[in-house]
Amino acid sequence: MRSIARFMMALILGFTAGCGHVPLRSGPGGSDAGPNPDGVWAPIGLSVERRPLVATSFGSGARRIYVIAGIHGDERAGGESVDPLSDLLAMELDRSAVSVRLLRDANPDGTAHRSRRNVRGVDLNRNWPARNFASHPARGEVPLSEPETAAVHADLLAFDPHVVVVLHAARNGPYVNFDGPARREAERFADAAAAVESAWHVQPDMGYATPGSLGSLVGVDLGVPILTIEFRRGQDPREAWPALRAGIRALIDAGQEAVDSDGESVYRVR
Repeated sequence: MRSIARFMMALILGFTAGCGHVPLRSGPGGSDAGPNPDGVWAPIGLSVERRPLVATSFGSGARRIYVIAGIHGDERAGGESVDPLSDLLAMELDRSAVSVRLLRDANPDGTAHRSRRNVRGVDLNRNWPARNFASHPARGEVPLSEPETAAVHADLLAFDPHVVVVLHAARNGPYVNFDGPARREAERFADAAAAVESAWHVQPDMGYATPGSLGSLVGVDLGVPILTIEFRRGQDPREAWPALRAGIRALIDAGQEAVDSDGESVYRVR
């Protein structure tokens, strides 16, 4: 059984052969720094305009969940819920069962400019080394051409998650989309969120192609569950937070239940 790190390396080598572009670095953001303590925010890299991408971790359990609070700068419901989410993880996480990695914002320049894309005009959710990547000005000439995606990719490699959760917003939200073997996780999140806000549901198909997306890479190519959480665009983050809390809590509880009597995780990367 291959880990996400080894499979990502194989995909990257396939893309970079013959083009001279080797985006993998020595560690998160190209540094050799070790993991930061629970709840301490630390940079994993810099954006084009030199804004830091910061992340923190909670817990030391075998089941690992990676949460990206924002990747499109004009979709802010998730990003503005980062602090209460961090507080939730600090107070309620069973650290012996689950590890959670929380990335505050994968596109800080886009957030500063209220733009979906980064300042070079690249959609950071189309710049990943998925098999369906196709070069385009809005997707980048090659995968991981942008410093933001390169930094997050390195951090993902280091964390090697079992589940990835990415927060977005859509006009037809709220709903949960998923890629790969993630229906179970999507239903858990949606059912818990719907108990707070009844409109939440699972929407397996986005209805359009997503070449080079993180979902294509992680879910389709690697077979690791990934959820795309689509809030209702324009929703007040204070109104969105209770449903997000319930959904994340459901994923954490599932991880804590996946620990056997010997304290070892029975959940494995597929």
